[in-house]
Amino acid sequence: MKLKINFFDKPSGPNVAPTVIAYPTGDFASLEDARNIALADADSPTIRAHSVIIESTDDSSVSERWVREGSGWKSIDA
Repeated sequence: MKLKINFFDKPSGPNVAPTVIAYPTGDFASLEDARNIALADADSPTIRAHSVIIESTDDSSVSERWVREGSGWKSIDA
């Protein structure tokens, strides 16, 4: 499964789009595998992302959005 993972910094203010930190694309065994890797990477000191979007690179319409909530993550698609 080929997916693109978009890592974003915290917006600097209201009505300001967040800055893209990184946007790698890779092959993953499953969406769950991609999610686990993406959120672990987002917590790393080198990235420390505020939000993450995981999306397909083809027509399979995979899309998940996650935002940091305290020390964990919350899906904003639910």
